[in-house]
Amino acid sequence: MPQKKRERTLTKMSHKDIIEKNGYCVFELTKNSDTNATTPIDSRYTCIIMCYEGDALLDTNMQEHHLRKGDCLCMGNVLYKNTIRMSNDFRAVVVISMASFAFNSIVGIPTGFMESIYTKPKVNIDDSNMLAIITNYLDSLVRLQHTQLGSRHKEVVALTFRSLILIMAMLRGNSENMSKFVYGQGDVYFRNFIDLIEKHVKKEHEVSFYANKLNITAKYLSEVCKIKSGHKAKEIITSFLISKIKQEMIMSGKSIKTISYEYGFADQSSMGKFFNKATGMSPGDFRKQASNTDPQQNEPH
Repeated sequence: MPQKKRERTLTKMSHKDIIEKNGYCVFELTKNSDTNATTPIDSRYTCIIMCYEGDALLDTNMQEHHLRKGDCLCMGNVLYKNTIRMSNDFRAVVVISMASFAFNSIVGIPTGFMESIYTKPKVNIDDSNMLAIITNYLDSLVRLQHTQLGSRHKEVVALTFRSLILIMAMLRGNSENMSKFVYGQGDVYFRNFIDLIEKHVKKEHEVSFYANKLNITAKYLSEVCKIKSGHKAKEIITSFLISKIKQEMIMSGKSIKTISYEYGFADQSSMGKFFNKATGMSPGDFRKQASNTDPQQNEPH
């Protein structure tokens, strides 16, 4: 991804503003980067850093990461990111996304597959074809960051981000070093919990249901989830549920009332309150925003 081409895509908006607008932000990190590239960020984010040239030492969540040419670093639950030092020729591309954006983008990917990123956050990419593929995805995210595709824009962005994450997981999963990692009982509980959510979240929304299925207490399940993902069990259930409801409202054409009953809510009002609390908008407003039309035109009776 040529440096000049990417620099032309940047706007005067701050990175924080772009994240709040799109759910993610892509920018270049160099010796001459503006302060937005290195200053602390005030919420939990998912972060991907691809180093193309030089080397640098970065501090994220009180952990130091040494990046060299070809290194790709993936991290979740980033509270802050700071540059300790970097070479004059250092050049990297950084993708920062809201935790909710990242989580919604990877819903449905088997947990065991994603564990590779948590166990091996940094990997060196020495295959020119894989590097070209990753570069193309990063280029696409840059262009999408400054281009609007109408009602399907967020869906296209999420699919692009999802593909990038899948590539990252595949690169780590194929590494012979992955066989050296030993998973504990907490990892098993967390993986099985996600599998259960995928199967039952349409009707089961309470932590106690999943804890009973795993033969552990709800409190312990939440503790495991907090350690493994940075989110409580209830937050993970809600994220899955909201993501699936959004997909239904965008893709199915079903009425909100029908979706409410199919997803285990007592009535449309109950789902509306749940959806509003989680997203800050009503189901009708979300459908209107997604379709750019009046919700009554799309709402079957």
